[in-house]
Amino acid sequence: MHLRPTQRLHTNQRTQRFYQDEWSASTVSVLAIKENASHSEQIAYYREWLQTERVQENDQYSVVARRDYAQRATRPVSFHGQPVRAFAPVDHALSAITTMTAGQGLALVVLIALLAGVAVLWPVPLLAGIVAVLSIIYFTNFALTLVTTAQVVLRTPETRLDERVIAALGDELWPSYTILCPLYKEVAVVPQFVRAIQQLDYPRARLQVLFLTEEDDAATREAILALGLPPQFAVVTVPEGQPRTKPRACNYGLMYATGRYIVIFDAEDIPDPLQLKKAVLTFANHGPEVACVQAKLSFYNARQNLLTRWFALEYALWFNFTLPGLQWANMSLPLGGTSNHFRTALLRRLGGWDPFNVTEDCDLGLRLGHYHLRTAMVDSVTLEEANPRVRNWVRQRSRWTKGYFQTYLVHMRRPWHYLREGRLREFISLQLIIGASPATFFINPILWVLLAVYIAFRTHVAPFYNALYASPIYYLALACLVFGNFFYVYVYLIACARTQQYRLLLAIPLIMIYWLLMSVAAVKAFGQLITKPHYWEKTQHGLANTSPSP
Repeated sequence: MHLRPTQRLHTNQRTQRFYQDEWSASTVSVLAIKENASHSEQIAYYREWLQTERVQENDQYSVVARRDYAQRATRPVSFHGQPVRAFAPVDHALSAITTMTAGQGLALVVLIALLAGVAVLWPVPLLAGIVAVLSIIYFTNFALTLVTTAQVVLRTPETRLDERVIAALGDELWPSYTILCPLYKEVAVVPQFVRAIQQLDYPRARLQVLFLTEEDDAATREAILALGLPPQFAVVTVPEGQPRTKPRACNYGLMYATGRYIVIFDAEDIPDPLQLKKAVLTFANHGPEVACVQAKLSFYNARQNLLTRWFALEYALWFNFTLPGLQWANMSLPLGGTSNHFRTALLRRLGGWDPFNVTEDCDLGLRLGHYHLRTAMVDSVTLEEANPRVRNWVRQRSRWTKGYFQTYLVHMRRPWHYLREGRLREFISLQLIIGASPATFFINPILWVLLAVYIAFRTHVAPFYNALYASPIYYLALACLVFGNFFYVYVYLIACARTQQYRLLLAIPLIMIYWLLMSVAAVKAFGQLITKPHYWEKTQHGLANTSPSP
């Protein structure tokens, strides 16, 4: 087998600061393995790489990074004029602690004033211009999805590892790993989570499992302690404070993490038993510019009702096509809320998670792109509980959508930096994935109504519609309506086939109802973005009608 060194990316000084120590800490060059390498060659390479990881586990770089993070994270932060303990070194330029900057607010006021003035003088041209912009956005999103999906279908960029090679590596070389499990009032699912972690194929002596509980959640702590767990499990009580969010709890746990690698699992998660080993070897297959390895998410109660089937369809598309497609296109990936694996020291250098962003996973994925760092997908699945109740689902989805709004506003504070730093791909991802996706939840119902009015009253409204849709825009919109909707239905079919969830097929014809629910959640998210942007709306778990087993 011929191995070749992975070259450093050409980056600016800020980027090099974040991963130059990761590069220099290793005495063995990071290598890429050819696809046709034999099992023995792969095993030899991985053994050498793992031995180097063990040697470097308690090096000066890791020790200094942990101490430096604790010192920075414990400094109080001013929030609404009061000092709070966010347990993270908050960078105001990249944090949602401020929802909208003064400059953004001024720009919004000016834009609204201009639109109001144009609406008075030229209402029809204004509406035609808005229709043109929306049509271009929809078509661009459709084109991007078409290209990336085609690439993933032809050849997925995700890392796939031979389980026979993993088994041959044994258990003695694996680096230490910390599992963070933030939970709040999760008594019902604690035993399930413990069983899932105990089923992990990873050396027990190399594991640290931290249950991150809130100070006022004595019931969950008692439920954990009653299980009489072995010493690698520990209960950590997060001090009372604001904001009460999952990322704040994770940042507190990050101060106590001892593993060289770290991952978040939610309390209802059932990860693939080999996921930790697969994540480590995925890091071995890439250079230090890969800061995160994201596993796929799916559901163990996907067929509980129609809502869970729609939810499962969405996840099958997102984790099997959208995220791998973004990886292929070298764009920033909005991370999933769980099963994302990091080098612990590098995560500390990044400042952990933004405790003021209610979709901290999405934000961190974009923040990695800010430093020219990347995320790699791995072919490993974590099973979660699909939300089977509409109100509970709306609470969860509105929080996610609100977080996307927050993330978009944060990363649009200085949009010119994307072009100045040569990050055009990240800028496109920000506009189409983070900005346009939640925005379309608002726009879709309006377009559906316009279509229904046109069909029902065509002879009366045709002149007005002709004024709105100039010929080029008309054909763009028509392509999105006909080919775009057909394509998305087709991709759902492919996602069902790839994940072997054939019983979800019958839910596809009614998927528009699910899209309408997304619009309801988006309206709620927008209201909360204005009234309580940092409020973390709790999602109830333990509602599945099945008894999952790892």
